[in-house]
Amino acid sequence: MNRAKYMVFTCLMILFSSCISENKINIPQEVYDKEQKAIEIIKKLHSNASIYKDDNDLVYKVSLDSLTNGEVPTELQLFDSLKILLMDGNLSDLPNWISELRLIQIYLGDNDFESFPKQLLKMNSLEAIQLRNNPIEIIDDTLYFPNLKVLYMPVTKITKFPIIKQDPNSPAIYFHLAETAIDSIPDEISSMKIKKIWMTDCNQLTYISPNLGKQDSLEELNFSFNAEFGTAFYNRNSIPRTIPIPEEIRDCKNLKNLDLEYNELTSIPDYVFEIPSLEVLGFRGNKISEIPEKISKLQKLRRIYVTNNQLRNLPKSFGQMPNLETISVWGNAISKENLPVEMFDISREKKCYLHLYMFYDKSFEGLPVSQEQFEKGYEWY
Repeated sequence: MNRAKYMVFTCLMILFSSCISENKINIPQEVYDKEQKAIEIIKKLHSNASIYKDDNDLVYKVSLDSLTNGEVPTELQLFDSLKILLMDGNLSDLPNWISELRLIQIYLGDNDFESFPKQLLKMNSLEAIQLRNNPIEIIDDTLYFPNLKVLYMPVTKITKFPIIKQDPNSPAIYFHLAETAIDSIPDEISSMKIKKIWMTDCNQLTYISPNLGKQDSLEELNFSFNAEFGTAFYNRNSIPRTIPIPEEIRDCKNLKNLDLEYNELTSIPDYVFEIPSLEVLGFRGNKISEIPEKISKLQKLRRIYVTNNQLRNLPKSFGQMPNLETISVWGNAISKENLPVEMFDISREKKCYLHLYMFYDKSFEGLPVSQEQFEKGYEWY
């Protein structure tokens, strides 16, 4: 498994690791014998197979990297405790029997699926579905996954936002749909509970429903265009446009992270200052010339990233925000001499890192305050 895929899988594992560990129980010897025989067959056919066991010495995870023949080993049916399955390489369909497995995660990235695998539709136990980098164009109007927590489908050809039918007790879903051709987030999203939406590099997106503001479970929105870190004003798709965020998102009571990077914004939208739950703001690579003093309305804000914009100064009211931990503003026309004294006039429980330059500069020379005042609330980084 290459490094990128490993990192994705690791993130999913962190989300779901709590459901793997179980108390040891007595297992009949014939069960172990059956599994051992299956392991030997799979490893003989797939030398790079990775097989993992739980506390009861039963197989709970199988990783089959680069399936050269595009065939799924039938021996997977012999693992009664199998919860996590990873398969990549040349798969364009799945056997019907796979829907009988009681999986909670399935990873099918880097395959050749042209439509959403129909076999998954019968697997109500699934909590995470990973279909990254498949030529999927077709997806059903409504999918039913009562336990789904993550739908990870970046780098696919889907044009419709997936609508998941849920039960009253279903968890909120994290949608990762970067680099897709989705053109709208429809009004039907009000029928779902959503935790995160990650849609970077979705340059066909022209409509985002105001019903997004009804999502009380929504914690994170990312509609950035994924510029390469460290390169000023770089948009790899070179499409100058502003993402159509509805003002109604100010009604999202639990929204913590908002990323609108590389979107040709000339100012921070007013609705941002009406979301008191915000903790992280990302506005890298826009054309913003000012951070208004009313930024202090966001008293829970911990991190703000406004690198590579057109700022010349910073607001005095940063000195009224005790929870700030990071102010990242390199790539702007800001000098130490232009910083307002008031932004340093605060004592903090935690130091706030001020990233004024791209390269680390720990010098206090030129600051409008004394080193003693400066160290009360900020630390040069």
